[in-house]
Amino acid sequence: MTHTSTFRRPPALRRSWMFVPGMDAAAQAAGLASGTDALVADLEEFTAPVERPAARPRIAALFATCRAQGVVAAVRINKLEDDGLADLRGVMPGAPDAVFLPHAESAAQIVALDAAISALESELGLPAGSTEIVPTLESALGLVRAYDILTASPRVSACLLAAEDLTASLGAERGKDGIELHAVRARFLVDCTAAGCVPIDCPFNYRDLPALETDLRWARRLGLKSKCATVAEQVPLIHAVFTPSADDVDAARDRVARFEAQRAGRHDAERIDPPTYNTARRLLARHDQFERWAAERRAQAVPQQGDSA
Repeated sequence: MTHTSTFRRPPALRRSWMFVPGMDAAAQAAGLASGTDALVADLEEFTAPVERPAARPRIAALFATCRAQGVVAAVRINKLEDDGLADLRGVMPGAPDAVFLPHAESAAQIVALDAAISALESELGLPAGSTEIVPTLESALGLVRAYDILTASPRVSACLLAAEDLTASLGAERGKDGIELHAVRARFLVDCTAAGCVPIDCPFNYRDLPALETDLRWARRLGLKSKCATVAEQVPLIHAVFTPSADDVDAARDRVARFEAQRAGRHDAERIDPPTYNTARRLLARHDQFERWAAERRAQAVPQQGDSA
C-alpha cells in the first residue's frame, strides 16, 4: 500500500472539514463533490453502534477515493474506552491521514491514542508518525485543559471545537448569531495558536447561508481560517470567506505599497495606518501559501481540490 502523506494538503491550508456518516455512500459522494479540503467519515455520532463493524472497512476503502481526488482522508472514531480501539483497527488498513478523537478531556487520552496508532502503523507497515491526531473539545473541562491536550503528542496537527455538546456543557442558549460561543471560540484560537496546531472552528448547524456568511466573517476577523461542516452546501461559502480573493489580494498589495511609500517620505500617498498595513501583509502571506501549494501540486501532477472559491 502506498501512503501519499508527502502530497497531503498542509493543515494550515485545510479550510473545510466535511463530516459524513460512515455508512451513507450518497452523503460521502456529496461531501467529496462539495470540493472540501478534508473529508471526515464519522463513526461516532453519525454511525449507529450496530452499523460500525460494517462501516469500518467501507471507510478504510473510502480513504483511497479521497486521496485520488486530492482530499485529506480522515475519520472520527469513538472514545478508546468505548468502540474506539475497534474503530481504529478497522480503519487503519486504509491509512487515514488524520484520526479525530471525540470528548477529549485529558492529555492521557491523546497519549493512549498515539500509542495505539503507533502500534498499528508498525503492524501494517505504514510510515511511523504519518497519522495525525485531531482532538475534539466538547466540554468545559476539555477547554480548561486544552493546552495540555494539544501538546500531549507530536501527532496533534489540529483541534476541533464542538458546538452542540459544548453548548450543553456550558448551559448556553443556541442562536444563529453565535453570541453564546464567541468568547469560547476566541479562547480556543489562543490555546491552539499557543500549542502550534490549527484551530478548526465549530460547525454552523443551521441551514441558513446568509447567517453562515456573517458567522464566517466574524471568525475570519478573529483569526480563524478553518471550519467543520456537516452540510455539503456550506463548503463553497467556507472556502470563499477563508481564501483571499483576487480583489482582497489587489487591495492588500495597494495598502502595502501606500504604506511603504509614506514610510519612504512620500507625503502625497494616502495614509495607511500600521494595523491596516500589518493585516494586508498577513493576507498576502496566506495568499502566497496557497499559490506555492498549488504550484507544488501541479509540478507533482497530483489531483487537488481548487484553492479558489
